[in-house]
Amino acid sequence: MVRLIISGLLEKYPNLKLASGHWGEFVPMFMERLSEFLPFSGLDLPHSFEYYYKRNVYVTPSGMFTDPQLKLVLTEMGADHLMYSEDYPYINRKDKVGQFITQADLSDQEREQFAHGTAEKLFKL
Repeated sequence: MVRLIISGLLEKYPNLKLASGHWGEFVPMFMERLSEFLPFSGLDLPHSFEYYYKRNVYVTPSGMFTDPQLKLVLTEMGADHLMYSEDYPYINRKDKVGQFITQADLSDQEREQFAHGTAEKLFKL
């Protein structure tokens, strides 16, 4: 995701939407730092890294059911850029899916967005 953003792809195609698994592959954790260092890259992008990431990227857990990462991604991205996903066929945690979604520290609206609402909107389902 970092390379796609700094390549200027999302400036050239502002309506392109990307899905990133495994809680965003640690990018949400370093978003502020990436935005701070983007000007030193020699690239001439008119917006910060954070701007492109939050506008164009949707983050999924890919079956990694961890509350701290959920809270971080929810805080950084908002529920409208967070959606449930599984890592099937690599890891199949079907017995824990419902438990994670129902017990996650989310409001009813956030839970609905996470469970299906964001994906329905993004993929026009």
